[in-house]
Amino acid sequence: MGVSVRPAEPHDMGAVAAIYNHGIQEREATFETRPRRSEEIAAWLDEGRPFLVATGDHGAVLGFARVSAYSIRRAYAGVGEHAVYVDAAARGRGVGRVLLDALADAAAAGGYHKLTSRVFTTNAASLALHRAAGFTEVGVQRRHGRLDGEWKDTVLVERLLGEAAQG
Repeated sequence: MGVSVRPAEPHDMGAVAAIYNHGIQEREATFETRPRRSEEIAAWLDEGRPFLVATGDHGAVLGFARVSAYSIRRAYAGVGEHAVYVDAAARGRGVGRVLLDALADAAAAGGYHKLTSRVFTTNAASLALHRAAGFTEVGVQRRHGRLDGEWKDTVLVERLLGEAAQG
């Protein structure tokens, strides 16, 4: 299976919403519980941050990765929160790794020096993906939030980019 990565476009939002909503439904990747409409997802395009999709041989969207705001504080201007989601039918084929590497490149080109995220401690596949893509596990954040009334622990992951990765 060939995988190509490109910036997300408005016509991708239906597929991106379907992939994200499946992730919400699985309860292993996000604290979000409400499905998102394509129009809500389309607002991510307006943020001006890296937002990529992976497509297969026939152009179908296989997954997406994006950078979102980490903090409004000026000191953290080069830090981006990130997310990566892969369609269930495309998992285990390297799509997530291709997306994370491309997102890191796009983020570095956009002036970011770090990508960070929180991964549920129970999400072994995502933790393995992040390790393979050069992310460091900084530590466990105990009882970071509740999902369906139960506390969830998260692993804080980060990847330094550009000049910050050199030192």
